[in-house]
Amino acid sequence: MRRLQIVALGLLVAAGNAPAAPTVTQTGWLEGASYRVDMPAGWTRGGGLVVFFHGYSDASIEFGEDERLSPMFEPMLHEGYAVIQSGYTRPGWAIEQGSADSERLRAWFVGKHGAPGRTFAMGMSMGGTLTVHALETHPDAYDGGLSLCGAIEPSDRMMQRDFAVRAAFDWYFPGIFGPLVPVADDYRADDAIVARVVAAMRADPNAAASLRAIYGAGDIDNLPGVIAAITYDVKEMQQRTHGNPFGNADLVYTGSADDDALNDGVKRYHADPEAAAYMARWYTPTGKLAKPLLALHDTRDPLVIASSAFEYALVVQRAGHARNFVQQYVKREGHCVFTPAEIGKAFDSLVEWSRSGKRPPSGAQP
Repeated sequence: MRRLQIVALGLLVAAGNAPAAPTVTQTGWLEGASYRVDMPAGWTRGGGLVVFFHGYSDASIEFGEDERLSPMFEPMLHEGYAVIQSGYTRPGWAIEQGSADSERLRAWFVGKHGAPGRTFAMGMSMGGTLTVHALETHPDAYDGGLSLCGAIEPSDRMMQRDFAVRAAFDWYFPGIFGPLVPVADDYRADDAIVARVVAAMRADPNAAASLRAIYGAGDIDNLPGVIAAITYDVKEMQQRTHGNPFGNADLVYTGSADDDALNDGVKRYHADPEAAAYMARWYTPTGKLAKPLLALHDTRDPLVIASSAFEYALVVQRAGHARNFVQQYVKREGHCVFTPAEIGKAFDSLVEWSRSGKRPPSGAQP
């Protein structure tokens, strides 16, 4: 299992039927970014618009007109919303590029087809990050946002946690990976490395249990894929920032079977200041949430830990905008494993919230 392909096509949602209403699809390129537009037949100025932000991908996204649209968009198209997606000008943790490319696409759509009556941001995984960023930086452009399994805590908080866990893995299971700083240029989170991690963790279940406790999610079945994916993320961010944005030198590990032994033995690293500053810039939320944001998460998500969204709840609370944030969940294991019906229900709740001002309930999705 890999984090590296949570992309625009909704590959992890359940399959469904074709959209009930005829749609018109257009693909093309806008300043170096592939894009896709799906519109209900007869869409005119004043109709609804969804700007979708895809998730982390280790390869560039290029949309083909012959590709079937993910069934997760069926509820929006059925209700008359056009859906637009940018492939971004760069893969990886592309918050900087994805934000600019998607805003450029939104402006292009408005210029070509006319201003929508209502516009909503929606994204999966890293796309949830971009959804929050869009609402905070372009509040006048959106009526609300839907974050699906979104990484909406500060990026450095999430990635520093991942880095610290990978460093702990090296102490518990030496020799499985190569250097952590820097990760080798040719590293890939492929099946072979996942199999090596699986074998190591099964050979020492006590160490595996400590690692899981430190990380806070996952189990012996899915944590090896997480560790492999974390390593790729570290490499990509090191290359993106031209340095090492991660450090665990000032971290005291807790939660393992023997914290003293781990803290004494784990290798310590310091972050390069400029690299760390870039990671914090892309992105640290401000909490200036002027429009409704509904977040939906799987309770046992091994990649973007469900409890991490509470960090954003605190950020908006400190900024005085807590009324504009609601977190809901479905009781399921996996990353972004929602059905089209669940996504449609969440979207309808968001639309009704934006229209009536009545906040949906927090907690389990009704």
